[in-house]
Amino acid sequence: MTTKLSIGRPEDVLAAVPVLLGFQPEKSIVMLTFGGEHQVHGRIDLPPPDEVEDCLDSLLLPAVRHQVRGVLLVLYDSGPRFGVKLARRLAERLAECEIDLIGCLRVQDGRWFDPLGFHGVSEDGVPFDVGAHPFRAQAVYDGHLVRRSRTELAASIAAVPAAVAETEAALEQASPMKIYEVGRLVDDAVAGMVLSAVQIASLLLALRDPQRRDAAWGGMTRAEARSHVRLWTDVVRRSPDDHVAHPAAVLAFAAWLGGDGALAWCALDRCFASERHHGLGVLVAQMLEGAVPPTAWEEALTWSDRPA
Repeated sequence: MTTKLSIGRPEDVLAAVPVLLGFQPEKSIVMLTFGGEHQVHGRIDLPPPDEVEDCLDSLLLPAVRHQVRGVLLVLYDSGPRFGVKLARRLAERLAECEIDLIGCLRVQDGRWFDPLGFHGVSEDGVPFDVGAHPFRAQAVYDGHLVRRSRTELAASIAAVPAAVAETEAALEQASPMKIYEVGRLVDDAVAGMVLSAVQIASLLLALRDPQRRDAAWGGMTRAEARSHVRLWTDVVRRSPDDHVAHPAAVLAFAAWLGGDGALAWCALDRCFASERHHGLGVLVAQMLEGAVPPTAWEEALTWSDRPA
């Protein structure tokens, strides 16, 4: 989402988080950052008490790497005692990193709480409902879908059994495409053509070859990312489990390039469930963990076009 969100109140923060993530978080720590070289918004699952430090490392290291100046934190479903301990530890870690903590909210059962005393509200918390907040309306206007949970987001790229069966039947007769055929088919599909089961099967066979796989994603641009997400979501949902790793990795790359990190992680879950050390999948995971901005890809393409 490219629209700027002007955050002034706790309710603005709580409305912005699901818009920025693409889904309503549960049992999570969410970090919004300000200042710095790039925007770095992160989410991790709420850690068990004995794994707090390692989890906080994965959340905070990208903020340090990108030299952010300020951070807003939201703790979802942490419970009051653990939530306060977690908030205090986060504040300590941020101070050690010389990053300002702008605010910290704890959210549970439709109320927000103030674990570090930024707002001076009652211990009973403040009820809120951001369903009609202007940020949500702006997201709809921008065509930005906000899922009710990460589970719902993952379900949007889950296998469709009937479509998978059609692909499996087509695989028995299909042969892999040549490199130029892969590029042409992907271009046509990005332009809006719906692939047949036979075309899906031939594409899946071609993607097993690294050079043909590169032809499917290597020239992708940010302007095309959303169309690629649509295409590769369709391919992933129609792919048998033993063929899904390659298209899921390409979908993860397209989602990252389009600025949808949550969808990229869901695609990587499908990729790694099929092939744990998939090369492209590992690359995308490293970019997500390092909060590498999508602009880095177009910078790389620009450099590759320059004469040696």
